[in-house]
Amino acid sequence: MDDFPQIKLKSNPRLDTDTVSISEDLFSLLNLDNDKSVNFFVGQQQKKLNISILNYENIKNTVILNPSLIRQFYLHANQKYGIAVKNSEIRLGPVVGIMAEVFNEKDKPFGGQTFFIKQLLTCGRKLGEICFAFSPFSIDWKRKKIYGYTYGKKGWVKSGFPMPDVVYLRGKAYSLTNSRTRRKIEKLGVKFLNPPLIGKWQTYKIISTNPNLLPYLPDTRLITSFKQVDNMIKKHRAVYLKPVTGSQGKNIVKVVKNKKSPEYYYQYQLNNRLYRGRARSLAKLRSSLKQVMGRRTYIIQKQINLLKSQGNIVDVRILVQKDHRGIWDITGMACRIGKNGSITSNISSGGSGRKLETILKRNFPDEIKREQIIDNIKYVSLEAAKTLEKFIGEAGEMGIDIGIDNNGKIWFIEANLKPARQVFSLIGERQIRLESVKKPMLYARYLAGF
Repeated sequence: MDDFPQIKLKSNPRLDTDTVSISEDLFSLLNLDNDKSVNFFVGQQQKKLNISILNYENIKNTVILNPSLIRQFYLHANQKYGIAVKNSEIRLGPVVGIMAEVFNEKDKPFGGQTFFIKQLLTCGRKLGEICFAFSPFSIDWKRKKIYGYTYGKKGWVKSGFPMPDVVYLRGKAYSLTNSRTRRKIEKLGVKFLNPPLIGKWQTYKIISTNPNLLPYLPDTRLITSFKQVDNMIKKHRAVYLKPVTGSQGKNIVKVVKNKKSPEYYYQYQLNNRLYRGRARSLAKLRSSLKQVMGRRTYIIQKQINLLKSQGNIVDVRILVQKDHRGIWDITGMACRIGKNGSITSNISSGGSGRKLETILKRNFPDEIKREQIIDNIKYVSLEAAKTLEKFIGEAGEMGIDIGIDNNGKIWFIEANLKPARQVFSLIGERQIRLESVKKPMLYARYLAGF
């Protein structure tokens, strides 16, 4: 674990409630001139405190507060906390809140995300962070206090926390509640690890502004009329229809039409059930797809002749993240393989994982060719992340999905601002999985100025 400065917090009931006592090594980091007071921060909670210095050679990295002040800042005596000392400010933490949906289950309060959130909290605590997970419904806006969960020896414990420095949003992708709560929290000066999610069409438009990425973009259009579907099918024979705000491969449709036949052949998955059919006209095709498409806005994209593994389509998930330096880097790459008969590769839809090297060796015997493919994947992933960030605002992580066709050409498929990490566990890359958990907590330090 990275060696970041931490202090031990001690309690002294004889100390005034408007005073903080700090060891001499910490005092030397302050730039106070004649002023003997500092602004003391824990998350968005702050108070101006007078300073007293502990003039003992053997005491270092120590902060002492009155017990009532410790409670006021939602701290605990005899615990270690990260510290940032700058000019006339002392900050403890940073305070990091993980916002997610809470379920009424004692051992799994965050449903399927419980294990991931537990890992985040454990990692953050080792870094000296004050971290907790919370529901958007558990905020006391008047007192600027959040009732959240921590995890320790006694399991999940609920208690109060100050408004954080940084929030890592892991709730529902397009929740109206999450969006409203986010806006209110941001107004209080809190930073978010990632900007709000954007749709597939907006992603495509942003990526297409970078001329270096244009060769990697499949032909894509926004569906404003179903006639566009027919035009794209005539041009490419096989197309994918994707909801602009969809996730996890849901509500995606594949349509194929042979030139010699008037029929359209379609396929989609709905509620874990595979649907296949054919329509003799464009009007009948539209009618047949109503139950899956509904009134959603869709894009249409030419089919990429992706590599296959035992007849199932393969794409590559690249996890790009920042750490405490605020610089983009690739944490890991893995192939996702769709289940039998599926038109998507999503793990959530029954897909599996394989190591990228394994898939490439099976399809491209030439080592130089394989290295070129990997280099292209890395370039497109990092360039896409940087390009998107210029338009959508500062971001800490993205899952970039890349397709490789049978000729070894790279195609940008999608960017996900709420990336899953399950595929790295599936292929046995435990260290990459752990690194992918650690990076957001490190980036939180960067955002909070620690």
